[in-house]
Amino acid sequence: MKFHELFKRKRMEIGTVREFARESGLDLAYVSRLENGVILPPKDGEKLARLADALGIVEGSEEWREFMDLAAIAKNELPEDLRDDERVAKVLPAFYRAMRDKAMDEEELQRLLELIKESGEEE
Repeated sequence: MKFHELFKRKRMEIGTVREFARESGLDLAYVSRLENGVILPPKDGEKLARLADALGIVEGSEEWREFMDLAAIAKNELPEDLRDDERVAKVLPAFYRAMRDKAMDEEELQRLLELIKESGEEE
């Protein structure tokens, strides 16, 4: 799933794009462009958090993490909570090499992720 798809799905649970824009105080055109993937999620963490709140996404929930992760991916960034994690910095180069070297099926990818997680826990 992509950020704009999650955004649109959550907005549709609330009502029409017009209703959502009016109730959240957001510009209708902005909401429409966001949910259609025309523009990227906001870079500002507070603005992104306000969008999540307007969509009824509870801070700290699994849905919150997914929303924030998808926003980071859409902006070609690492999620904020991982940027300064030294363990992540150590394993990302190996992860990138593995992903470039061959196409992985879901099982292989999950195993690689487990190995990366284990290597970070050893230290």
